[in-house]
Amino acid sequence: MLTASLRCGMPNSNANKARRVIDKFADAAAPRTDQGNVSERSGWWWILVMPGKVILWLEYMFPERMVSVFGTARRRNVPLMQILYSLYFYFAVLGLGLLLWIETRAH
Repeated sequence: MLTASLRCGMPNSNANKARRVIDKFADAAAPRTDQGNVSERSGWWWILVMPGKVILWLEYMFPERMVSVFGTARRRNVPLMQILYSLYFYFAVLGLGLLLWIETRAH
């Protein structure tokens, strides 16, 4: 039998106790997202992380297959993934720059 507070959608202490275990599992399964204040980040942080943010946003907005939507949604706001994608971007730029430099020196 439902109490009046549960029927109205008002939480009570019994409902909170019953959901506590499942909420812990849900919190453990969810990736940590960047919820920091934008103004707290330095300019160097944005220079470092922006390529990763853009790449992840493009993957999220334009997925190759419908199945990859869920994976890109999980990676989109995770700071570790943004840093990794940014590092991959900078390594690729550095590698291409090095190859171009070597090619121009060879001629």
